[in-house]
Amino acid sequence: MIKGFILAAGYSTRLRPITEHIAKPLMPIAGEVLLEWIFKNLNALTTEIGINLHYKAKKIEDYIKKQNLPLKTFYEKEILLTGGALWNAKNFLKDSVFVVHNGDIYSDANIKEAAKWHIENENSITLLVHDYKPHNKLIVDKDGNLLGIGNSDKSHLAFSGIAIYSPHVLELLPEGPSSVIDLWMRAIKNGFRVSTFKIKYSFWFDIGTPGDYASAVFDKLKRNFTSVYIHPSVCGCELIEPEGKIVVERDVKINKPFKGKNIIILPETEFTPENDYLSNIIIGKNFMIPFETPPIETLTSGGSDRKYLRENNKVFCKWEKLSEDFEKTIALNRFFHEKGFPVPKILEVDINKKTIAFEDLGDLTLYSWLQCRRRDKKIETIYKKILENIGKLHWGISKQAKNLNLLEFDYSYFRWESDYFLQECVKALFKIDENLEEELHSIAEILSKAKKVILHRDLQSQNIMLKEGKVYFIDYQSARWGPAGYDIASLLWDPYVKLNDEMRIRLVNFYIKSHELDEKAFLEELSLCRIQRHMQALGAYGFLSLKKGKRNFLKFIPDAIDLLIKDLEECHIDFSRLKNLVFNIKKQIFNI
Repeated sequence: MIKGFILAAGYSTRLRPITEHIAKPLMPIAGEVLLEWIFKNLNALTTEIGINLHYKAKKIEDYIKKQNLPLKTFYEKEILLTGGALWNAKNFLKDSVFVVHNGDIYSDANIKEAAKWHIENENSITLLVHDYKPHNKLIVDKDGNLLGIGNSDKSHLAFSGIAIYSPHVLELLPEGPSSVIDLWMRAIKNGFRVSTFKIKYSFWFDIGTPGDYASAVFDKLKRNFTSVYIHPSVCGCELIEPEGKIVVERDVKINKPFKGKNIIILPETEFTPENDYLSNIIIGKNFMIPFETPPIETLTSGGSDRKYLRENNKVFCKWEKLSEDFEKTIALNRFFHEKGFPVPKILEVDINKKTIAFEDLGDLTLYSWLQCRRRDKKIETIYKKILENIGKLHWGISKQAKNLNLLEFDYSYFRWESDYFLQECVKALFKIDENLEEELHSIAEILSKAKKVILHRDLQSQNIMLKEGKVYFIDYQSARWGPAGYDIASLLWDPYVKLNDEMRIRLVNFYIKSHELDEKAFLEELSLCRIQRHMQALGAYGFLSLKKGKRNFLKFIPDAIDLLIKDLEECHIDFSRLKNLVFNIKKQIFNI
């Protein structure tokens, strides 16, 4: 049996004035409360979890009750510090190994792996550590055992804010206030093994200062492939014109329009901006706290292996190795600019560093823009702008590009996409082995014979940028000759975005009439493209989540499955085997 313990009694002075209104464990992180995240991380290991309370204890207790969190509380009349907190809870902790988690650490560290190692090695104390230069103060020997704290020629590591203790060390604690650091040193002096375990994580933040807190919040946006989070309870979010990262937490009311970037508005704030433009600021009840952003900013890259950085008002895209896509990106960019198709300008190319520098279009993708509830008319206006531009590519620019060296969306490529779906989603994720040869052959055969235009090929909401009322297209390097319906399916039946059916119909009709297409023929092509595109997307979500470790893509699978079911039900051809397969996946969707 293992137990958990959360240290949450401190005054959090470095976060004032925020913590005068919100207890640090209750700090919101783009819709997620820090305490609940810590509880979930510990709960994967144990159901027996305690927490110490002092500052704003009533607010924390009320939250625990409201969320029905099974936490055993230990109130301290006076602050007992980190060691005293364990002394105060020793009757709860004394009969098992226990994990202690600081209440200001936001991380997905693999605690279970560390606890197993602690027990197997019969350690007295295991400090979960990482190499984090600003905080590297732990002195360890070549075997990872703790020697001391401070400066030395020995190896230095940083304490992560998480530690594992065997219960016998509780006997080393004095009565009353004390520090766990003193406990570590006392344990070493008494011949107990105090060791370190390097943790694995995809993110780790100590949210002790406004700047660190903002970094944690914005990192979560990046991991969720967006630059905007708006809680559903927010009133007036449409008054914000985002130019970068915006987070608006629950029960906020905005009374006046403004533009801005790198803004966090805390819960229960009514905000009437005095300025038309705001940036790098945390806003709460009757206070505003500025913070600095790093000169080099890592940007989200979605499913791509390429790395994106922002520096000096340029966006740098770095390839792991030079490839055909590198050259294709440059060639297509020049061609599209020449033809008036809106893509970001290339400012610099460095072949040696394998980087391309683009003009900075900001952070606002269509996906991010849609995080705020907006009126249908405004959404439809944006989509019509996108369709006007993509229609120009399909039916205008394509006629001028017969010699453009692009691959074709031929039979073999359609089959590659559908096999990708079967292997990476159906088999790898849902453990189903199904033979759909006849039906998948039929879809690929029909679509490979359709009229071909230049396709963006990945025309989904995260690849469309909005800036100053204009739309721009990114990630266009996979452009191919193929059926126009594929792009339209990608845009209007996007698993990332929930458009209503009536709007989809209006937008499809707008596209058909704008280019005087044969309505029946295009709708039949579109119905097959919808099926094909959603199979491709599901294959990508499976591959990226299982083989690339990007687990956040799993959250898009239920919507993609629902869309594929609807595609098959509305298609003019009956694909019964594929339909049965997708319904079987739907039945086990909650097991992924």
